[in-house]
Amino acid sequence: MSHELITSYIQSGNDFIALAKGTNEKALLLPPDANEWSGAFIIHHMADFEIHFTHRILRLLTEENPPIDGYSEEPYPNSLRYDLRDWQISLALIEKSREMTGDILKKVDLSTLQRPGIHSERGAITLGDIVGSAAKHISSHKDQLATTIATIS
Repeated sequence: MSHELITSYIQSGNDFIALAKGTNEKALLLPPDANEWSGAFIIHHMADFEIHFTHRILRLLTEENPPIDGYSEEPYPNSLRYDLRDWQISLALIEKSREMTGDILKKVDLSTLQRPGIHSERGAITLGDIVGSAAKHISSHKDQLATTIATIS
C-alpha cells in the first residue's frame, strides 16, 4: 500500500465530481431508458454509499479489527426516494465526504493501511482494501454516469 492508493481514492472522487458538475441538469434527470438509472440516481447512489465507505474507513482507523457490514443497493432508490431527492445535495455530500476522508488519509502513516477488519461478506480485509474499493466503486459509477449522459445528449 502506498501514496498511490490514497491518490487514487482522492482522484477518483474528483473525477466523478467534475463530470457531474460539468453536466446540465436536464441530462442528469432523464433516464437513458426505462430500466436504467438517471444521472441523478447515480449521484444519489454514490452519496449513500460514500457515507458507508467513510464510516468503514473511520472505523478501521479508530477501532481494533472492527466488523464491517456489507450493504445491498437494492432497497435504496425506492426507500430513500431517489425520484424526489435533490441531486445537488447528494453531490455536495460526495464532495465534502471525499475532501474530509482524503485529508484524513493523507495524514496517516502508510502502515495504517494494513489495519484489519472483518467484512460480513468478504471476510478479512484491511483499510487499504476499503480505500481501494471506494476508489473503484466511484470510478465505475463515473463511467456509468458518462455513458448515461452520452445516451441522453
